[in-house]
Amino acid sequence: MERLKESPLESIDDMENIIKKAEHSETVKLSSEAISKRHGALKDAARLQALVSLARNSAEKVLVLQNSSDIETVLNELCSYAPGLTSVRLNKSISINHEVISRRKALLSAMDKMIASDNQRYANVVRGRSIDLCCISGAERQYLSPLFSNKNSQAVRDSSLMQKTMVAIFKQINQREFNHLDGDLIEAFGIFGCELFKNTQEHALRDQHGKPYIEHVEGMIASWKDQSSETYEKDFMGHPRLSKYWNDNVEKSADGTKKTLRCMEVSFFDTGPGLVGRAFGTSIDAASEKDALIKCIGKNFSTKSEGGAGHGYPTILNQLSKVGGLIRIRSGSQCLFNCFDRDKHGFWTKEQSQDVAKQEQTQYLMNFDDWTNKSLGATSGTVVSILVPLRKDSGQRTLL
Repeated sequence: MERLKESPLESIDDMENIIKKAEHSETVKLSSEAISKRHGALKDAARLQALVSLARNSAEKVLVLQNSSDIETVLNELCSYAPGLTSVRLNKSISINHEVISRRKALLSAMDKMIASDNQRYANVVRGRSIDLCCISGAERQYLSPLFSNKNSQAVRDSSLMQKTMVAIFKQINQREFNHLDGDLIEAFGIFGCELFKNTQEHALRDQHGKPYIEHVEGMIASWKDQSSETYEKDFMGHPRLSKYWNDNVEKSADGTKKTLRCMEVSFFDTGPGLVGRAFGTSIDAASEKDALIKCIGKNFSTKSEGGAGHGYPTILNQLSKVGGLIRIRSGSQCLFNCFDRDKHGFWTKEQSQDVAKQEQTQYLMNFDDWTNKSLGATSGTVVSILVPLRKDSGQRTLL
């Protein structure tokens, strides 16, 4: 019998290969080291989504690991970060060097992390300038206090309280450079985070047939670091706009040998049926899925609602336009992005007609393209990732 080789989990393409294997219910062997690496919120959330797809499509629901470390070390590593912790929750057991560990036993290794997260002791959660918050279904502390005001699904923090959560997390991962963040951008994160978590409670706790999920995870990852061209550049080569965005925002070392993208990244994730699955169930055909996904994102541009609710996407996209950011959305068999040049922000204000200006702005903010020209597998859950570059202007790092 041929020995099962460990599958790589380094690049976005690696994650997509895992998703395609999950579609065909193939067994995939991984290592806890690969699962728990911290490469930034965008890439780490993509890894989490690949692991979710494996679990959702597995009949046995066994996470197969090939590790050289002892079992306790492996479980501690898995449960220390969102990708591994989510995978443990969605599977029934973990096979470590052919020894099977029950999910219940494995999740004991996450207890300290969950308590620290719920008590907002971020210093105990941060690792390598990354912080993750995971709301684990069935856990005693499922509704973490940074994201929920009370211990129930209807108590998502309002936008002002969510903004305070974002401030605390951003300060923890980079206290020195936090002051360079635009205040309007932080406010936009509060509005956007509030809306996403509310939508998850309403639409992502059941599958596309309306059946409640027993196992479910939602949360966020925030990181702030230098992304080297060696580990990140290839992920930005799937579309001409992406490669231009990378080249426009990287900084070269003094000797010109290294290129890095200094950035803050925030990813929001859930393990539900996907944006299109939530809105259309199984009635949407594959050929119409992209248009349907764009419709799901863009509906709030023309929908008026009370108290600012429903304005999450327009608000965050406008702020990303202002600071030259990027957004990536992976759901179903689609992966869409939009990226911005801060020097173009506000060009629509030159229009004499307010209606024309609004139309120009909406068209610009909703100019989503495919992340890659490759055919993608159908993934489970939804991941929305935001990247904000930190540039060096006149010797001073700034986001403004």
